[in-house]
Amino acid sequence: MSRRGTHLVLQSIGAIACLVLQGAPIASGAGVGAVQAADAALQALQAAGHSHPITDTHIHFFQPSRPGGVPWPPPPPGSDPLLYRDVLPPEYKAMATANGILASGVVEASPLVEDNQWVLNLLGHDSFFPFFVGQLEIGSADFGANLERFSRDHRFVGIRGFLWSPPAITLDAAQLRDLRDLATRGMTLDIVSRGTTNPKDRVEALCTAVPNLRIIIDHLAGAHGLTATPEWELAIRRLADLCPNLYIKFSSFYDMYVIGDGNHRWTAPTDLAAYKPHFDVLMTAFGEDRLIWGSNWPVSDLGGSFSGEIALAEQYLAPFGQVVRDKVMFKNSLLFYRRHVEGSDD
Repeated sequence: MSRRGTHLVLQSIGAIACLVLQGAPIASGAGVGAVQAADAALQALQAAGHSHPITDTHIHFFQPSRPGGVPWPPPPPGSDPLLYRDVLPPEYKAMATANGILASGVVEASPLVEDNQWVLNLLGHDSFFPFFVGQLEIGSADFGANLERFSRDHRFVGIRGFLWSPPAITLDAAQLRDLRDLATRGMTLDIVSRGTTNPKDRVEALCTAVPNLRIIIDHLAGAHGLTATPEWELAIRRLADLCPNLYIKFSSFYDMYVIGDGNHRWTAPTDLAAYKPHFDVLMTAFGEDRLIWGSNWPVSDLGGSFSGEIALAEQYLAPFGQVVRDKVMFKNSLLFYRRHVEGSDD
């Protein structure tokens, strides 16, 4: 296929991905739903020569040099100069396309409400970035108004919550009101659960209290080190069994060997054996339909290379076969990160 032909195919795939993510029928007259649309996108890519397509579901953009700076990352010595710099779409897109990434979703890295709009403006109309996971404070007085405002943009598919504030999953009346608002709109919730941040019992309370809300635990759900502790494994398997609306982001592998605060460089292992025990727990507990790949770039650069992280994922998934690999690395992301009310007709 010519370069121009490949570009046209990728533009078409971007359009299909956007439609899937919006929950829109691709060919309503023929009754084609989101799953079939994702299959069609995958088949078109493979026909165009992209045998191993990838969607990256977790990247961050920020610009410390802009007026007012950024709330995160902190300036050196609070963070590494590799992290504290202007991190913008052109740099990522060039690196991503060189590594087989065909579309990427951005996750907000700031607790400031107006920074949601800053990211949306930054992305412009580039279909390479078809979805955005914003940040709003669950339980705040202005949550509903802000969600209504940002959800007018189809790229705003959900939020990341319970990371900056409020500091805990309380599930009080205000939080439940906002979580149900998200679910009613067919939107998603990203959370972090590791250490004392959103412990697994609180995640269980969350996903059972709002069973129609699609929730994903970022970054391997707090996996750490070579051997999975019995406590972690038991909690993971319990969550998988009790919460069919809960997913795991197969992302940020190098965090398993982080040293210090995670804002400075460390050297993570590059061999699959160092990660496989935890990967196996997540795969056997949540299965091929509830794991979704993401890089966590540029934070991932502190522990190892972007290409190395992709290589680890591909090496691990290869024995499961192409169908499973394509779900984790491509299809599952299109089906999770879309505006879709459970039980509605696709």
